[in-house]
Amino acid sequence: MATPPPPSDLSISGAALASLLHLAATSASDSSGLLSGHLSLPSSSSAPLSDFDPSPSIPTPSPSSHLFITHLFSFNSPLSFFSSLGHVDAPFLRSHFPDSSSLVGWFSFRRNSALRPSMRELAVSVSLSKTLGTDTPCVFLLLSSSLSPNRAVHTHDYRAFLLRPGAKPVLEPMSLRVLNVGPGSSGGQYSAFSANLSTLPSMPCAIRGMDDVDSMVICEGGKENSKKEESLLAMKEKAREQKVLDSSTEGFEVERLERLAGAPANAYTHEIEELYRSMLSKLESLTHQVEKTSAMVFEQENQNLELRCKVAGME
Repeated sequence: MATPPPPSDLSISGAALASLLHLAATSASDSSGLLSGHLSLPSSSSAPLSDFDPSPSIPTPSPSSHLFITHLFSFNSPLSFFSSLGHVDAPFLRSHFPDSSSLVGWFSFRRNSALRPSMRELAVSVSLSKTLGTDTPCVFLLLSSSLSPNRAVHTHDYRAFLLRPGAKPVLEPMSLRVLNVGPGSSGGQYSAFSANLSTLPSMPCAIRGMDDVDSMVICEGGKENSKKEESLLAMKEKAREQKVLDSSTEGFEVERLERLAGAPANAYTHEIEELYRSMLSKLESLTHQVEKTSAMVFEQENQNLELRCKVAGME
């Protein structure tokens, strides 16, 4: 099997990059992990036939492949799947990843450091490339974070590298493209969705007319026999859910709301004002609760940040 050409384009999903940045913001110390994705190989299209001799001045473009990073696997310690000398623990990878065909590289996060690979990170990349196979490109993603003196600004930086194997292997910097949802930046990956057509399950419908539980008639569409064997516990559960739904309206039943729609609504302006007044009162109460909760969460985050800085030796 021929060795695929090295990837000319490196992309990462927005969710994977957001997870990496969240890991950098919440990690108590330096960490590392593995990256998974897939390699898009170029299509083998033959040259077009022509009656004229091809011009020697027009070079034939070389095929290129694209590498997409979709998932990450984080570990608690920096020396998780490799030793201090940069040797990858192959039995560890085989035990945790029996099918290693989806692994495309690894990442490392270290605070307050330059985005330059160290000698150990180069050794880990070379060892990981040999473990995965010669046909698998090895990507190395380096992340770093820093804080301003007053801790008001958090800076997160990242840089991607691609291992060029050989007698003297080297990690070459490579541009990283972020794929978010949308036709402009996804490269057509979000335009190939198709609906999953499946048979919908039969859903019971409750005919409401009275408050008594025994007056609820459970029926199935298209079936003559009703579910007489339905347990009393299920009926009580449905009645409880209906009571919760009724309590949220606070006096505005369906019959009362029907008068607020259509032509007769002009004669019920007082009803509409009362409805909006009740809604605004609920929103105001909810706003006060959110403000109190946000203040408590912000205070707790500051305490956690101070503890993480002390543990990481940033103070």
